[in-house]
Amino acid sequence: MKNIEALKSLYKLLSPCELCPLDCRVKRLKKEVGVCNSGLLMKISNALLYKGEEPPLTYKNGSGAIFFSNCSLKCVYCQNYQFSQLRVGKIISVKELASIILDLERKGAANINFITATHYAPQAMASLQLARVNGLKIPAVWNTVGYEKKEVIELLNEFIDIYLPDLRYVNNEDGVKFSFVENYFDITLEALKLMVKSKPIKFDTLGRLKQGVIVRYLVFPNKLDDLKIALKVLKENFDDEIFISVMTQYVPVYKARNYEELGRSLTKEEITEVKKIVKVAKIKHGWVQYG
Repeated sequence: MKNIEALKSLYKLLSPCELCPLDCRVKRLKKEVGVCNSGLLMKISNALLYKGEEPPLTYKNGSGAIFFSNCSLKCVYCQNYQFSQLRVGKIISVKELASIILDLERKGAANINFITATHYAPQAMASLQLARVNGLKIPAVWNTVGYEKKEVIELLNEFIDIYLPDLRYVNNEDGVKFSFVENYFDITLEALKLMVKSKPIKFDTLGRLKQGVIVRYLVFPNKLDDLKIALKVLKENFDDEIFISVMTQYVPVYKARNYEELGRSLTKEEITEVKKIVKVAKIKHGWVQYG
């Protein structure tokens, strides 16, 4: 079976670790800890029905969100810094996570939403596979910062139905300055191309998204020109093959106030301008989020 072979290949990337573009190559099977602060065992912060995702993902009861602890990026403004950067969470086994996944489905989740799980991709997909063997029917979402290796995306394609990547920056320099990773834009754009090629948009008979790509772009204060560039890049590369979610709810948390350009929320005037920019861009499939 292709998914079993894909799972084996993911586990081969775990130690020495080559799961993300950082390629830190630590031996996680020997209890070494990677740049992402992760070892062999999965750690999650929470798992719940979550209605804060985009409309095609939440449907009536919400997305079955699983928030994974730790992260490959070190974003200075991370809204989830307590568990992405400060390691808050609990260790969980593959079997335990599979049970949680099935419980989320029983509670009415529209999908299973793996939030920032790249550093646990083998273990997370093993849990998903076990849940499917035990009857899971709903789609799986890969909710990612976008900084992904094409090799890993090709393997995830055997398990994942919907990709929900960020496009954080429209240049590589900001990736270094604010997230401490090299070549963010170049790597993420290539990953997006593979996601879109692999998962064209499909809905089920109830109007729930069952396959496709939703790209998120978080608008930073003083950076509306970057939004224009992002929409242009997405339009030129993908046209109407994706959904675009433009987010205006940025707030300066964690270390953001140490950076002058990130030290405040968007003004009402900036949010009004965001709406104008999105309208001019003629985005067919998408939204502007306000909170």
